[in-house]
Amino acid sequence: MKKIIPILAIIPMVFFALTPPIEFALDCTINSTFWLWMTFVSGFFAFLFLYHKVSVWLKLFVIWCFVSCFISKAPYMTFTMFWSLIICSYYYALCTKIEDFTLAKKSIQAIFFVLVLLIIMQLFGLDTLLNFNQKTPVIFATIGNRMIASSFICVLGAFLIFTPLNWGLLILISFVSWSSGSVLSIGAGLATYLWMKFRRLRIILAILAILAPIVFAYKTGDFSKAALRAGRLPVYKKTLELSIKRPQGYGIGTYKILFPVMCGREINKQNPGKMWDTTHNDWLQILFETGFPGTILLLGWLVSIVRKIRDPVKLAGLAILAVNMAVHFPTRMIQSAFIILMFLAYCSKEENICVKE
Repeated sequence: MKKIIPILAIIPMVFFALTPPIEFALDCTINSTFWLWMTFVSGFFAFLFLYHKVSVWLKLFVIWCFVSCFISKAPYMTFTMFWSLIICSYYYALCTKIEDFTLAKKSIQAIFFVLVLLIIMQLFGLDTLLNFNQKTPVIFATIGNRMIASSFICVLGAFLIFTPLNWGLLILISFVSWSSGSVLSIGAGLATYLWMKFRRLRIILAILAILAPIVFAYKTGDFSKAALRAGRLPVYKKTLELSIKRPQGYGIGTYKILFPVMCGREINKQNPGKMWDTTHNDWLQILFETGFPGTILLLGWLVSIVRKIRDPVKLAGLAILAVNMAVHFPTRMIQSAFIILMFLAYCSKEENICVKE
């Protein structure tokens, strides 16, 4: 059974990681027998999760999210999203039972090689399969949007940074994708690794690792774009203001329908065509949707994992994910969700690592 568990966990992770950008909808007739049945069953699995060997913080977070289905500003949307939360919670519990993550690492490395090959073909105009030999690629990697694709690569990077070659490829791809957020994410991971690994030069190396992304963002003009009325900083500010007004949260999955209605016109005066259906900051979106109780419980779970880690590689991977979540929305991507959960399960495994002086 121990040998089967990694395979059971890897199959859905690889399947979703290779999923191209698609649109799908989960419909349900309200007050139908199926709707009522799913409500009762979801509540059952939420409380059954209390008996799994995972952090109590995560258990309480799942229960709180079930409660939020009843107090949400959009109960139908919240409850529909709660089904996916239950699946993710049990998937994480399955991953915690993995004793050897070698097969998982090899699978993610294989996915990464596929992405690297696609990017090379696309950048040099050799891609006649996906982009039909166009000079400007329509598809970047396996996902069309460069920013989203680079964010996904950062998620993969959490599992890849155990070799210098992968570090080099990740740094190169983050610059090639022209995404300041991805450069910052990889820079934060590199700074964390250097800080833990080389104590004598830690300050100098860490400063250089952080300074490069800042200069890159300045050169690309991303700082000025973020400060515009239709940029990210005003969206962050408004999201925080709305979260404070409703500390219990608006309900999971509600941001994409509530925020554009509540303040879309105010934010988008300079860019009417821009719809902020995600915050481009997972931490703020989690606060908006689950409120302060849910955010505290989630952070408590993550802190319980971090405080046990002594491995510089794992800490660097967590830094990449944390910063990536602060500038992108990887937890809202079906390609990334299972990889993030598996990496958190991997980090929850205690290891005795000696840090070199």
